[in-house]
Amino acid sequence: MGMVKMTHMNVYGPGRDPQQTLELLARLSIFDADDAGALGIATTGQKDDEYAPILNQTIGVLKDIGADSTPGEYDGQPYDLEETRNFVNSFVQEVARRSQEKTQINAKLATYEQAKTQLYHLTGLQTSMDDIFSCRYLKVRFGRLPKDSYVKLPYYEGHSFTFREYDFDGEYYWGMYFVAEQSAEEVDRIFASLYFERIWVPDFVHGTPQDALAQILSEESEMNRRKAELENLAAVAEKDEVEKLKKIAAWLNYESQIAQMYRHVVLLDNSYYISGFVPEEQTHRLRDAVAKELPEVRVCADEELGTETELDEKLKPPTKLKNNWLTRPFELFVTMYGLPNYGDIDPTGLVAVTYAVLFGIMFGDVGQGLLLGLIGYFFMYKKKKMQLGLVLARCSLFAVLFGFLYGSVFGFEDLLDPMYHALGFAEKPLEVLHPESINMILITSIVAGIFIIVCAIGTGIISNFRRGVIAKTLFSVNGVAGLVFYLALVCLLLPMLGVQASFIGSVPYIVLLIVIPFLCMYFCEPLCLLFEGKHPGKPGEIIINGFFEMFDALLSFASNTMSFLRVGGFVLAHAGMMSVVFTLANMTTQPVIYWIIVVIGNLFVMALEGLFVGIQVLRLEFYEIFSRFFDAEGRPFTPLHVRSGKELLES
Repeated sequence: MGMVKMTHMNVYGPGRDPQQTLELLARLSIFDADDAGALGIATTGQKDDEYAPILNQTIGVLKDIGADSTPGEYDGQPYDLEETRNFVNSFVQEVARRSQEKTQINAKLATYEQAKTQLYHLTGLQTSMDDIFSCRYLKVRFGRLPKDSYVKLPYYEGHSFTFREYDFDGEYYWGMYFVAEQSAEEVDRIFASLYFERIWVPDFVHGTPQDALAQILSEESEMNRRKAELENLAAVAEKDEVEKLKKIAAWLNYESQIAQMYRHVVLLDNSYYISGFVPEEQTHRLRDAVAKELPEVRVCADEELGTETELDEKLKPPTKLKNNWLTRPFELFVTMYGLPNYGDIDPTGLVAVTYAVLFGIMFGDVGQGLLLGLIGYFFMYKKKKMQLGLVLARCSLFAVLFGFLYGSVFGFEDLLDPMYHALGFAEKPLEVLHPESINMILITSIVAGIFIIVCAIGTGIISNFRRGVIAKTLFSVNGVAGLVFYLALVCLLLPMLGVQASFIGSVPYIVLLIVIPFLCMYFCEPLCLLFEGKHPGKPGEIIINGFFEMFDALLSFASNTMSFLRVGGFVLAHAGMMSVVFTLANMTTQPVIYWIIVVIGNLFVMALEGLFVGIQVLRLEFYEIFSRFFDAEGRPFTPLHVRSGKELLES
């Protein structure tokens, strides 16, 4: 358990085109390159990525034609960029042309649909529409008139118009009115006051309404056929063209990512330079690959240069965790919180032990633990590829272990009694819901919490000492002073548990183990500044800041310790919920219903408590443990690597 040791390597090449070097480094996938631009170096090789826009167009075309648009692995076949652009654009233009034509057809179909609605109500008209519209001195208006307004028409008989209806739908009279050209404006106002809704007959309507409907239906059929052809975008490209587009997408994806890597290159007069971190055990692989494929390129570590550069002081080594198969899945929780700085302590081992044990204590049941492990490994990990499945598989081992301690198998509390008797026990080791056991479980939870907090503070002390932060190691809340103060306060509670010691609570005890550590923590910040040779600040600010710091520290000591009561609480909750399940099951006299209730109850308790326990233990890890030593300011190890579209989607 720990971190992979990193070596800072430098790569020098002749000329000003590092393409082959970048491709080799990306293929090796072990070189975490420094970002030259971010380090303030002006003469970088950064260039515009002219491949990305064409890649986006290619992916868009593949999506449109229904092909797999995820760029695959690049097969090494290069393409001419200009020819590629023209090739892809030909499909882009064809797709755009089809889309534009389909839009026009949809607009015309909408117009036809509206015209059909109007013409269906005019089928009683036997006169040609062309004859009606050809009248020179008469104006004609088609539309519909509400039935309430229709009965009012006789009031306007003195005006020169004629209304003729051809259809009635129960609410409206559909028809038209004729009016002399000189009276059209006045009559239009009358019909507007009667809520006449005018229908505009399209210009393409000719002949009688029946003839126009037949013509529209015929043209609609042809347009729908053409629309179906346009929507079949798979016909845009032949099979071999689709395969070529896929290969082009893979090439463009490759070249685009290589182009983005140019920001890591420093251009010199007649050469280029790339620096970065490599895992120490992989340095020989880098040297051998470069020597074999690019003999003119030079590779060396910082110490081989003979002199230290100013650039080195700005570099921060990346963090790559290195854990065994047992604890590696718990890196999921560590990376979720953040990465430790390079050289700090890797908390994965502590997380693996504390998370699995606490989960097992709170979820103790032999049967449910085994089932949870099987679900986690075979369903979540093997089938769904979820790393959380491996975490559950390991936690389930402790759930089974504590299940034997509680004597619970799918909630059956007496099932293991024969085994205990065979081992020489009068009864199972722990009866969870027994009144005497409840206090013991809760007290044990607090004791376990105290032990874990002490381990977390101790880890922080070691971490700060390794970083050379001596003052913080000695005086901080999570340093030696905080550890002594916390343990001294805890020991004051021992007489309540029947542990007597004459020294505990004495004046020397209070002064040496409580007052002095308290003052060290109170004045931690100015003491750290003094150790660094800086001014500690104004006395008033020191006292006020110290007061609030200590108020927060004392509160956190108390709250963090009491938080572990939830461990015992969930032990009792688990037993209580299973007791409810069996109470409900025993209320029936039907064996089938009994077992249905037991099975459903077990599944419900597993799902509910598995979720709650997992979240609560994670909360303990983040707030009660990590907060005491884990800064999480490290940066991940991200080597140069060309990722396929599938890898990009997974990330």
